[in-house]
Amino acid sequence: MKITDLLNKQSIEIGVSVKDKAAAIERLISLHGKSGNLNDIDAYREGIIKREEMGTTAIGMGIAIPHAKSSSVKKPSLAAITVPDGVDYNSPDGEKCELLFMIAATTDGDVHLEVLARLMQMLMDEDFTAKLKKAKTSEEFLKLIDQKEREKFPEENTQKNTEKPNGTFRVLAVTACPTGIAHTYMAAEALEKAGRLIESGFGE
Repeated sequence: MKITDLLNKQSIEIGVSVKDKAAAIERLISLHGKSGNLNDIDAYREGIIKREEMGTTAIGMGIAIPHAKSSSVKKPSLAAITVPDGVDYNSPDGEKCELLFMIAATTDGDVHLEVLARLMQMLMDEDFTAKLKKAKTSEEFLKLIDQKEREKFPEENTQKNTEKPNGTFRVLAVTACPTGIAHTYMAAEALEKAGRLIESGFGE
């Protein structure tokens, strides 16, 4: 499921100012509401707050991805805001969040996990996230996501090839992450970067 299928101009707000985490959550929920993504705003809000009580959905690097799986959601969708001055979102690295996505997921399946995983793979590119934070319009924001998605997932295949070429290997890593799947992809990115350094001869 593509990010650009879940996000539209009406559910993006650029350059907002919010005083705290609660205000940021309300801003994102209102975007979902205005975009017609919800059957019951109050019920969806309850789901978001319940998830935040389990632990912050800020992942570090100035990013937060609050999410809820609820029967109040009409269809899987996303809302996003950029906050130039940042907002305190209880991030694990202590930094304020400047880029926030909110996932609204239906109760059938695990769409929120698929969307979160896909977002994380894209947001691990620091240059990309910096461009999103500096976007001037919702159109520019969407265009950046579309370009990155095409680059990151070219010609997505329905059949996955589990065979690895000669000279490569698989790595299994286990993470103890308070924000769930997000830091799995952060760990994967760190391993890939280390692998590229080794391959280039760094440290020999």
